[in-house]
Amino acid sequence: MKIQRLIGNGSSLLAILFFAPQVAHAYFEDLCVSTKDRKIVACVEPRAACAKTPSEGKACPAQLAQAVKQIAAPVPARSMIHSDATYFLAQALGYRADVAYWIVAYNEVADYTQYAPIDQCGVQASASNSGQSYITAKFNGFQRTNATTDGPLYHYVLPFSPNGAGTDVHGASGIQAVYPFHFPVPGYPLVIDDVYEGSLSNMRQWAMQADEEPGLLCAAGLTVPNGASNFSGRACRTGITAQGNVPVITQSQNGVQVSFNSGPKILDNSNGDVSYRELGQWLKDKSRTTGVLWKDPAMPPVPVQLARIGLYIHSMQDTASHSTYCGDDAPSPPGGTDAGSYMKLDGNNLQMIFGATCATAPHIAGHTEETATGDSPLPLRNYSALNMTLNELIIFGNTVAKARGWIVNPELLPPDVVGGKNALGQSAADLQARLVGTITQGQQWTRGEVYKSGLVTLPLQQLSTLNRLHVMNAALMSYSDYVQNQYTAPARFTPFELMPGNAKNPQDTSACFK
Repeated sequence: MKIQRLIGNGSSLLAILFFAPQVAHAYFEDLCVSTKDRKIVACVEPRAACAKTPSEGKACPAQLAQAVKQIAAPVPARSMIHSDATYFLAQALGYRADVAYWIVAYNEVADYTQYAPIDQCGVQASASNSGQSYITAKFNGFQRTNATTDGPLYHYVLPFSPNGAGTDVHGASGIQAVYPFHFPVPGYPLVIDDVYEGSLSNMRQWAMQADEEPGLLCAAGLTVPNGASNFSGRACRTGITAQGNVPVITQSQNGVQVSFNSGPKILDNSNGDVSYRELGQWLKDKSRTTGVLWKDPAMPPVPVQLARIGLYIHSMQDTASHSTYCGDDAPSPPGGTDAGSYMKLDGNNLQMIFGATCATAPHIAGHTEETATGDSPLPLRNYSALNMTLNELIIFGNTVAKARGWIVNPELLPPDVVGGKNALGQSAADLQARLVGTITQGQQWTRGEVYKSGLVTLPLQQLSTLNRLHVMNAALMSYSDYVQNQYTAPARFTPFELMPGNAKNPQDTSACFK
């Protein structure tokens, strides 16, 4: 009913837990496949399922046990924020269903190195079933657990501190990563900060590139200096060694070492270093992926632009996700001694400093609170990340996707993110209010605002894992019907589609991978 109303109006163990292969912790996966009966279940139960509700920033024993189990024996999974919510927003802006799918598929590659979707029956796409054409290429250069590249920095998107002490990026006057690119003023979209949020800005310019040329993507975003910026030069910087330790125990300097060299971004190093410049060719290589734009009569390989924007959106979303735990975490507490998370240049060294809240226990606890909140709103970082996702998809839609025929319902796409309205009279802000949520308490950009969920975010509050998926699917299809009814010529509208492997009827298995 709410949806309908919205439419209308031990240190070694901890080290494993933190840096185990194939496991996502930024927007922790919340849909997992049970090894017992192949049904979709919670990866880690929400706080409400704990025998005793843990205090903020802590996980109960049952949650930690489930996290350890998922890491020790990973099962097929996905994050509904990185995937389902992003997929919904893309179609709501007019993107064709196959284009929307590949954006979220490569969004998820950043966590899994290769994304193979799971259907509503709990079956994962594989080379031997009907889901084989929905599997991405495999590369580990963006993987958060690849500590021999800058992979972790696409998840822990560390701000850069020009003064080297972190005091210029944290606190009340800092960049406040919960709002990517909105600080320092005047901020997004008038100015894309390439000084403090340099790594993210380097990735953004690469992702927004309209053509298929490789463009420029550098390890940690480091380029030759360009004025005050170390991230916006014309070539990647070389000769810099980057090092840092991610803590696995709170108030301990021991942790997992991340070490890499500056230069062009490494796409994959599983069998020698492969440059990011090869991404487009890998997408065309049928031995690596058979993914195509299946809605295009020519069925071309997945365009490199879609992989780039998907990877970037993942990092942008993780910037907000990690803002509380391993982001805007200093001083902690106010007046405390934790310098927080940032990076600095010291001669030919890039030093990465990770704050205490990056440690496993508070980190895991924070991510388990990002869905399944019941009657309570989602954390602020969710709304901020999805609002920014909508904005960036609008910009990409107008500058890249529209000219290539990837926008099938152009009437839904606003011309910009600063007040321009689409053919239905909706601005970016209007769509954010309807789809992501509205502020009910506090002021925007203060980190104190409280949201009431919108059409995309309300399903994420569902306590039941399987219900969360089905309610999201129902919301997407209901919104499709609603939008079609707003058209002056409804026949021009192309209905939205569920992700591969899903059906309107939760009991319908015909759409599942066979």
